Amino acid sequence: MIAYHGTTRRRALRIVQEGLLPKKPSRRVWFAESYRYAEGRAKTQARRAHDRPVVLTCEIDLSQLRGRLGGRRVFHRNRVIAIDAPVPVSVLRSDPTIDAPSTPRELSSWVNRLLGLKPHKGAQPNHPGILRLSRWVANRRDSQPGRDIQPAELARMARAWLGELFKDVEIDFDRLRAYRRMAVVEVKVKPEALAPDPREAQALELLEQANPRRRIRGLLLLAELGEPDLFDWCAMCLDDASPAVRVAALRTMVRCEDGDPQVIVPLAGSEDKRVRAAAIAALARHSGRRSPFWFERGLKDPSPCVRVATAGMLDRLDPARHRDIFELALYDPNPDVARRAEKLIAGKGYARRKW
Repeated sequence: MIAYHGTTRRRALRIVQEGLLPKKPSRRVWFAESYRYAEGRAKTQARRAHDRPVVLTCEIDLSQLRGRLGGRRVFHRNRVIAIDAPVPVSVLRSDPTIDAPSTPRELSSWVNRLLGLKPHKGAQPNHPGILRLSRWVANRRDSQPGRDIQPAELARMARAWLGELFKDVEIDFDRLRAYRRMAVVEVKVKPEALAPDPREAQALELLEQANPRRRIRGLLLLAELGEPDLFDWCAMCLDDASPAVRVAALRTMVRCEDGDPQVIVPLAGSEDKRVRAAAIAALARHSGRRSPFWFERGLKDPSPCVRVATAGMLDRLDPARHRDIFELALYDPNPDVARRAEKLIAGKGYARRKW
């Protein structure tokens, strides 16, 4: 199947060398069948890292992975995939957003990352082998403009022309990883130091139960554990057959530090007022500059349930900057909504409401 992985440009350049490795604190590699979902996650990561977003196109054989890793380590639900293991670089398909390095500076940096060398100890831009490699890249692009330069091919050429740096190094060209030959040192590690929290396995097992209450308990347990990929686990549950599970997933998303609002938007129009209320509250939390739009939409909803849920998020807005939204809540016919606004506008120059 074709799946997409959202990341940043700097991480993507490492991925084409090392494969997709779980990035701490997560122990999993995440994919999505939806390009838009992966793009949203890429933008979130890029914003945090002050980098460019990149979406990698991959081809994944879930049956093969389940057979090799076990079903408990491969999750696929609601077009979101989580794999509890490194994924080799061979899954990558050609992607126009990742250009092979071409200038001497880019190539020297690329070789040093591959070999794990610090810049002052590794290849320099003026190294004869790097200059030759740069000319080779330019000639290949001129002579075969429609053919991408594969990372493994570039690594083979680099090994041929920078032999002294590749001495005592073995290259796995399938995964594009470098291994240095060195003495084996025995280190004793207590098994419990490597074992994940057993409650995580319990939570993931609960997510697969037929009883909706058990699936909800699984989500809540992941939240209690501070699961770093909590938003993605919740996204897997947004198509659940049970409205109660969808509501629980949306409410749990509110607790996440960041998330892609686009995956939530379809549920904001749900006929089920509980789902709609939880979706709009989550959008108010995760929509950034568009959050005021969702606050206004939620506070104008005909259902008191939706307006109360939206009012519960008002402490995320500045009453001085969003006077129109607070006045919507302040004069709401539902006293729970109005009281929530009343508490937040104290000392902000609003006329006091007469109850």
